Amino acid sequence: MKRYLLIICIAFLSFSTFAQENYTIDGENLSLYTAVEGDVTLLWNTIDNQYRYFVVKDGETYELTNTRDGEKNRYQAQYKETLAQVTPETEIATDKVKLTLSSLRKYINEHNAAIDQDFVAEDDTVKPEARFGIFGGMTNAVYSPNPTNETTAIAGIELELYSSKKFDRHSIFTQVRHVFEKDDYEYNYTGLTFNYRFKVINAEWFHFYLEAEAVELYYTEEPRYIYDADSNEITDVERRDDFSLDLPLSLGAGVAIKIGPESFFTLGYNDFVSLGKDNNGEFPIDFTAGLKFNL
Repeated sequence: MKRYLLIICIAFLSFSTFAQENYTIDGENLSLYTAVEGDVTLLWNTIDNQYRYFVVKDGETYELTNTRDGEKNRYQAQYKETLAQVTPETEIATDKVKLTLSSLRKYINEHNAAIDQDFVAEDDTVKPEARFGIFGGMTNAVYSPNPTNETTAIAGIELELYSSKKFDRHSIFTQVRHVFEKDDYEYNYTGLTFNYRFKVINAEWFHFYLEAEAVELYYTEEPRYIYDADSNEITDVERRDDFSLDLPLSLGAGVAIKIGPESFFTLGYNDFVSLGKDNNGEFPIDFTAGLKFNL
């Protein structure tokens, strides 16, 4: 299990920095995001738990600061003077600008639009979008007793919420999943789960993602096996019903392949490791295939 977690952590760290670029500013090596690009470019990142902002004008880079000084140790708002210095052509007032990403972006977008009539400011408003999915597959239900390691059918539906313009690698989704009972293993499960998905590869036509199941509300009917103390053989089977809420913290992976303007074909390997539930010792088999549609 530790090996799985190490691989996943490395993948998250590697790809979460995908949109950053490296800069050397006053001898300091920094990895920064680009928030606005134009006549004045805005760069930022969180460094040592502190937000830092930079503007670039005519190849020169300036840090936006707001340090305390003076007898009363008040904030000096030096960033407002810096903004005024790099935007003399438009003379936009800086008195109401705050040292936050949204406020700085708004100011610089306004300046760039006044300088360049072709400049188009990106809308940073998070607009939720949704996809609906259906899927089916097979599982050996390793988080149930299943002493003979039987496989059985599963089916379900999914609703995914995401934003294609901001945080486009991230989404949250809920699933309703049902595991069907079979003659050889009289176990069935119906669950509602709440999950998180991170797109490691986020191409227009192809997604490869990792996902985590955080909350599970479920109902199960499963056999309870009674063993002989001497032979350790099953002597009787009872039925047990259970309605419960769990925090499984289970991990999975999958791909989505675009097959139409608003549709995807999906493949998933689900719940192959769980931090919050004990498995029965068998190798996890939980594969699904399905379709997703943009709503």
